[in-house]
Amino acid sequence: MNKYKVLLIGYSSIARKRILKTFIKNKISFCVATKSFKKKVKGSYQQYDDYNKALKYSNADIVYLSLPNSMHFYWSKKILNSGFHLIVDKPITTKIEELNKLIEIAKKKNLLLTEATFFNYHRQFKFVKNFIGKLSNIEQVFVNFTIPMPKKNSLLLSKKLKGGAFMDMSPYVASINRILFEEDIIQKSIIVKKNIKKLITSFDVFFRYKTKIFVGTFRFGKCYKNIISIYLRNKSIEINRVFSPPADIKLKIQVNSQYKLKTFLIDKDNCFENYLFEVIKNIKKKRYTFYTNRMMQDGNFRSRLIK
Repeated sequence: MNKYKVLLIGYSSIARKRILKTFIKNKISFCVATKSFKKKVKGSYQQYDDYNKALKYSNADIVYLSLPNSMHFYWSKKILNSGFHLIVDKPITTKIEELNKLIEIAKKKNLLLTEATFFNYHRQFKFVKNFIGKLSNIEQVFVNFTIPMPKKNSLLLSKKLKGGAFMDMSPYVASINRILFEEDIIQKSIIVKKNIKKLITSFDVFFRYKTKIFVGTFRFGKCYKNIISIYLRNKSIEINRVFSPPADIKLKIQVNSQYKLKTFLIDKDNCFENYLFEVIKNIKKKRYTFYTNRMMQDGNFRSRLIK
């Protein structure tokens, strides 16, 4: 695994808090291209303040793109055309047409392309899947993902840079739909709220499937909650920190079975690390289209949510 070099383009919050720490911990050779951070990035073998120079001189095999959403398509296209395997922060693109174009380029160039949505790579999700058994056992799924209102200068509140709650959180809606449901939606209702700049700051969803329902609240401006509750016929399970499970603490899962509440402790796990290992394994085995169907399914789903 250490033979692969990674170029990180962008110095986002998730890059600082999770990505770089994983590179350093696993002794993955990496360099960084950033225009905003002028100090030396710890652990990088080279640092650039120009993205084009980084693509030309980094000698990397894989690029992790962690720029604002509005820049994803332009730089993803350039990165793929330059011959790099590519991991892109979610959402990989803001339009389904852009995603289809990137997939077309990656296929033509024999390169791996993937969107970095990896919450379900935490071991707590294995526990959930074992608890559920067959997906047909699910009757109801409730999600509550709310965060305090971002600061005014945050990328999350920038309309120009394609921020907003929908761009930030809809990849999770699409992922839950793909992972936990195997039926088509027969009825849907979506309530959207925007701020004075016409940027979506919250959206609530209701999906009725043939035999089950999915209800979700996703918003900026409330106290932090990150919970998914899954109800089966005679039991239920609740997971906290589902979309951003910390790598350094044990997590608690609550199970209610036959009116008895039990708490299970899940060992520490790094979901990004697990995802990254899988990406590198697929590159090594030349399974470059491994994530294509997943991205297309999620991208199409998001494009149909709000038109």
